[in-house]
This record gives sequence, C-alpha cells and structure tokens, in this order.
Amino acid sequence: MAKTSDRRSKKAVQPASKRSQVKKRTMLEILFVRNKSRSANKLGRREGIIKQALDLFDDEAETQRWLSTPKEALGGQTPLENLDSESGCEKVEELLYRAEYGIFG
Repeated sequence: MAKTSDRRSKKAVQPASKRSQVKKRTMLEILFVRNKSRSANKLGRREGIIKQALDLFDDEAETQRWLSTPKEALGGQTPLENLDSESGCEKVEELLYRAEYGIFG
C-alpha cells in the first residue's frame, strides 16, 4: 500500500475504532486481511474460469483465442475483460456453459 493510501486508510479507520474501542492498528490489520482475502478469492475465481475454458477447448492456443476475442453476448468485450467483476465472471461462466452444452443464441 502506498503511503498516501496508508494515511487515508488510517483516517477512515479512526472513527470506527473509536466507536468500537478497537485499536487503529487492529482495525487496519482486519481491513488488510479482508482485502487480501477478497483479492485471493477473485484471483481464484479467474483461475477457475480460465481452467474451465481450457477444459472445454482442450487446447491452450484455442483457449487464449477465445478468451481474447470480443463476444457479442458480452457487449463487444472479451471474456478476459469481463473477469474483473463478479457480474462479468458470471457472464463468462454462462457463455462457457452454453458452449459446453451446445446452447447457442
């Protein structure tokens, strides 16, 4: 975390720590663990979706092509671009499901 970000985090935590009588340091540690956990979950989900695509296409080059090709169902964005949000991940998973079971349209 950058120093500016650290200062903002400490200021944001201060009122909450006063209300709950929890030390600022403890609050920052809790927030850091939560953010780290969310990042790990997000990364794990992305990896799972990429693995799902690789299992479906059974070819790394084809998987890479599919992930980096814009899709009409994704509003002209690529599946990779959609992996940055929860709703985007759900859309990509739905596309993979449809492709796996031959559901088109």
